[in-house]
Order: sequence, then C-alpha cells, then structure tokens
Amino acid sequence: MRWILIGLLGLTTLAQAQSLETIVTPLSNETFAGSCRYDLAFPAGRHVVRAVWVTFDRGRDIMKFYSDPDVVDFARRHHLALMMPHQCPAKNAPGGPKEMDMDPSHGVGRALFTALDQFARHSGHAELSSSKLILLGFSGTGALFAHFVGYAPDRILASIPADPGHYDPVGVDNVRLPPAALVVPELIMAGGADKVSGTQRPYNYFRLYRERGAPWLFVVQNRTPHCCIINAKSLILAWLDEIINLRQPSPTKPLRKIDDSRGWVGYIRACPSDVHDGWGTATWDACDASIQRTGRAAPADSIPAGWLPSHHVATEWLAFVKQPQHPTSSLP
Repeated sequence: MRWILIGLLGLTTLAQAQSLETIVTPLSNETFAGSCRYDLAFPAGRHVVRAVWVTFDRGRDIMKFYSDPDVVDFARRHHLALMMPHQCPAKNAPGGPKEMDMDPSHGVGRALFTALDQFARHSGHAELSSSKLILLGFSGTGALFAHFVGYAPDRILASIPADPGHYDPVGVDNVRLPPAALVVPELIMAGGADKVSGTQRPYNYFRLYRERGAPWLFVVQNRTPHCCIINAKSLILAWLDEIINLRQPSPTKPLRKIDDSRGWVGYIRACPSDVHDGWGTATWDACDASIQRTGRAAPADSIPAGWLPSHHVATEWLAFVKQPQHPTSSLP
C-alpha cells in the first residue's frame, strides 16, 4: 500500500485529498495475468464514506471523471470516495493478450472488493469493506459493469455503462441479470456514430431489462464516435444526485428500492445513420425526443428511453439527446 497526498482541483486551492494506492494479485483459479492496481481518493476527508464512485481506467477521456473538479466537488458534498481501477490484462482473454476478461466472476470482481478491503484496513475508513458502489465504465469496462450489476447487486448503488461493448462472449448482448439486479438504476450511453459498440446492442440491453421493470435510462450522443463520455458529465451528475437521494447509501444499511411509478419517462425518435458498428449493424441518432409524466400513453413513432427521476433530470436529458452533435475533442 502506498500513501500519496495530492491536491485535487475540485476542492479549493488550499484543500488536499488523501489518496491511496494498492495492488491485488490473482488467485490460482482467476484469469487476470498479473497484479491489478487501484487508486482511491477521499474528497470528503474524514467523513464516513457513504459510497465509492468507481471509474475504471479505459483511456484518457473516461479517466477525467476521477479528477474532474465538478466530480470531485460532487463527491465531497455526497461523502463519496473516488476509486480508479487500472487496466488488468487477462490470460487468454477475448480480444488478445492485452485485453481484460470482462466477466467479474473470473477474478476482476473479487479483486475490486479485495482492494476495497485493503483500503479499509489502511485508511482509517473501515466502512469501505461494506460500502456501496457507483460504477462508471467505458467500452469494454462498460460491458464489465453491465455484468457486475448481476455479480453483486446488493452492493451497487448505480451503474453507468458508457458505449458498452466487448468481444464475444462478454459483450452486453450476453449479460444475464437475476431479478435482484433489476432494482439497480442504470444510465446506459451510446454514440450515434460509434463504429465499435454501436447503438443497437446497448439499446437492446437497455430495453430488455427496462421492460422487466428496471429503473433504467438510455442516452444517445448524436453523431458521436466511440469516445467523449465527459461531454455527458452534467447529465450524469444530475441523474446521480437524484439516485443517491432516493437510494440513501449507507455502509450499514441496505439500499432503498426506487419507485419508478412516479417521475418522468423519455422517448426517442431514432433516425439511422450511414455508420455501422463492429458487427455490421447500422447505428442511429435521436432526431427528436420527448418527455412526459409516467403513466401516460407513449407518443407515436418513438421508442422508449427509460425512467427519469425528476423534471429537472428529464429536461437535462431532453436537452442533451436533442443536441444535433456533441464535441469530439476528448478522445479515448
């Protein structure tokens, strides 16, 4: 375990957040090839950690969430710790020798919880061993965190699979969630010009479990390639703020179940693009969108985009998905 003191821009210029680093080695029956490294920061200082926001390293864009000033301030206000697991290649993984095994039951899930236990022993925050998690992953780690919801549903406060997709058989089309996992809120993102993960597979994943009652939300970034998740920061923070207030995370109590019979729902009118994903399926953008209170009839010529916890989040979502194009200046 290494101790590092770093100044985080999201606090004030005078404040500092304690940061730790630890490594976890594989067990003999696990698939990752070597030690996995984890960073953890405490923007709220000595306050009891209510939950841990886990942002899995999958390139420069997604890594920005770990130290972004607005995210750090959000974590401080909600008494969250910020955790970043780094890439941990597996033996004989789908995709080649530098890729991860995105099935959490093959070792990466156990390793993450072991890292939290190690942080709990050395940080003075014993509550980390039972803390609830916010999961944010991009591309392959988006697929990982889609699977992870089924691996440990009682520990997951919320999950954000962004542009989720990976090599068969561990992509989002092969996620099989038990009933207990359907209480976990998810915000699933897809890029309208994503040549890798596409829009249809993430949307099919969303719709499968939304139709089974999961309080999920789908977000499309119009004309956006396989990148640029930081563009959705404001929407993600608005959504998470509501989800945290509804689920009331505590290291000693179970998470509250969301009543999605109240609130708002979103709809998208999808327009196909000339871009195709890695499996040859055409991607699509949102050429229009709408919101309405739950319980009302769906608009014609639209597809459901999920549940929105408040009018504020609904209007944020609507403005985001109706934006004709999003900046692509933050590549992976």
